[in-house]
Amino acid sequence: MFTLDVNMPKVNSMLFTHGKGARDIGIWHKQIGHVNLQRLKLMKKQNLVGGLPKFGIEEVMSKVYEACQLGKQARHPFPIQTIHVSSKLLEMIHSYVWTTKTESIGRCKYYVSFINDHTRKVWVYFMKHKGEVFQHFLNFKAMVKEKGASIKCLRFDGRGEYFSNEFSEYLKEHGIQRKYSCNYSPQHNGIVERKNRHIVEIAHAMLNEKNLPNYFWVEAVAMQCIS
Repeated sequence: MFTLDVNMPKVNSMLFTHGKGARDIGIWHKQIGHVNLQRLKLMKKQNLVGGLPKFGIEEVMSKVYEACQLGKQARHPFPIQTIHVSSKLLEMIHSYVWTTKTESIGRCKYYVSFINDHTRKVWVYFMKHKGEVFQHFLNFKAMVKEKGASIKCLRFDGRGEYFSNEFSEYLKEHGIQRKYSCNYSPQHNGIVERKNRHIVEIAHAMLNEKNLPNYFWVEAVAMQCIS
């Protein structure tokens, strides 16, 4: 990343240069791990780095490094939202597709969950392929319809398995509202994220308790979601 100018007189043995003098604040900034420029001044003030020159405030304030802006940027915390609970049964259903690298005995690698927002009751369907989500939704809808309830709204994350033409047309035809969160923003889908995390953690604990291999994960999850 940097070239060593062996002909430069009186250069600190640890200083790598790129055609610039030892006083260049940019070089020091990079070679000390892209440290914050204000912290670089603090290092000089407390004499933490040998040979570090004194930089003026103009040098510090005028430097903007794109690599640091891209590499160190962080997402602002999401504001705390008031938890709204539906007042009617099946007024809103939360759905989520969980994935694992370990195939079950029945060769499943996924499950789709449906959570009733009103009661927080959860139903789980195991899958070999993500494309089975729509069929399991139909099975779930038929099952709850037998109990005299109908789904008003389906909430999920931005995954593609919920956006097939067949799925979209079905929701539109049956008057089911569709709500979804942005990709890579699990905070927008907190209820189902927390519930599925709980399910998976309990499943792992059950398997570890009996020293069972991970391919029994379906059985461990199913034990928590028996209707």
